[in-house]
Amino acid sequence: MAEERVKSKNLFNFRPAGVVDADILAKEKAMMEEFGVDMSAMMEQWAAMSDEEYGVAVNGMMQGMVALFKGSVYDEAEESCDHSTMGVPTTHDGDYEVQVLVHTPKALAQADSRACIIYAHGGGAIAGSADMHKGMLSHTAVSCGVVVFNVDYRLAPGTRCPNNVLDFYEVIKHVSSNAADLGIDPARIAMAGESGGGYICAGAMVKLAREDESHLVKLAVPIIPMLTDYCFSDTAAMTRFEREHAPGQQKVWRLIAGPELENMSNDALLYPGKADDETLRKMPPTIVWRMSLISISLRLQGLQTDSELQVVYLSLLSSPGTKHGSAFAPYYECFKREREAWRMAIQEYLVKE
Repeated sequence: MAEERVKSKNLFNFRPAGVVDADILAKEKAMMEEFGVDMSAMMEQWAAMSDEEYGVAVNGMMQGMVALFKGSVYDEAEESCDHSTMGVPTTHDGDYEVQVLVHTPKALAQADSRACIIYAHGGGAIAGSADMHKGMLSHTAVSCGVVVFNVDYRLAPGTRCPNNVLDFYEVIKHVSSNAADLGIDPARIAMAGESGGGYICAGAMVKLAREDESHLVKLAVPIIPMLTDYCFSDTAAMTRFEREHAPGQQKVWRLIAGPELENMSNDALLYPGKADDETLRKMPPTIVWRMSLISISLRLQGLQTDSELQVVYLSLLSSPGTKHGSAFAPYYECFKREREAWRMAIQEYLVKE
């Protein structure tokens, strides 16, 4: 199967910057001053929260970030798309219909064999929503010339792993099985997601590999994904940034796994970075997309080690000068560079037949 899959075109060769872009640091400082936020005090406050309180706080923070994007290119992109909703029935955690927002560029409205991206939103799999990502994913749809299926998978602690991953997996199966009715080319389906959604994407890659169904997807792009339990390891080996954020990441994993955290410690549906060699070989062709300053949630052990497993890779892209998620903010200079790289990747590896 691997011989028939899309091959790497070596599209990217970004040079590491070694420092965060100046405009990112300046904007962050200005926002902290405007809202009177003391970052050290906030980190201490978050560390003292219960896991459930932390999840609520993260969701509130995400809502605030989305509000900052209003009046940007995202608004224009929304107007350039037709929007609809579809439900995907599932039974892996009771009878539940996963809701999916569908963003279709108006220029593609009459086409009947379109490329698509099935996307899992960020938020640590404990916060966020498909609706929060409507503007960003409309921009993706328009700039890349694809239909985007924006999946509102269930969040922890309302559901536990692997149900969140299986929600996303079932949408992939539904789109593939109903491609003709949806106006989708079944040979040009991609899966992607960022941060917590990157974990959902990577977990679904594990599920597809285990079921020998990776052929359903032409391309997988886990972006700044959460992959391992590195945050539970010895802090003496961590960078300062990792040590500061380890307590929060631990809360995230406890919320996702619940009481089964220890029992699932070696399950790749929880920690995709622990996928075994056979599973890695069976995964779809993949671009691992990260920001240059890696935090605890971005460790790539298990997805970039053994050279003989590189058949899964099209590219390991590290965006220079960026922090976790900063390249999604239209007001940063890195946004244009990042979006152009994303457009090129989707065009070359997905849209072109």
